[in-house]
Amino acid sequence: METIFDYNPTEEELGRFNLRTQKQIDEIKRLYEEYPDVDSINYQLGLLFAIRGDKRKANKYWSYIKDKSMLSTLIQDF
Repeated sequence: METIFDYNPTEEELGRFNLRTQKQIDEIKRLYEEYPDVDSINYQLGLLFAIRGDKRKANKYWSYIKDKSMLSTLIQDF
């Protein structure tokens, strides 16, 4: 499964995900591998592309989310 790390996030973008240290980055990568939460991963991918201004791609990933209640938190992330 692809994650935000497949799209080479910048330090600034990682900061938006509260990932500021290599230890935090390594931990989230480990969690993605051990316990892939597909909805959360697609939510984060959507956020990454929204941050980058690519609404079409953001909406594509958000459309994959099965638990649509997750989308109600979008306003809080921006």
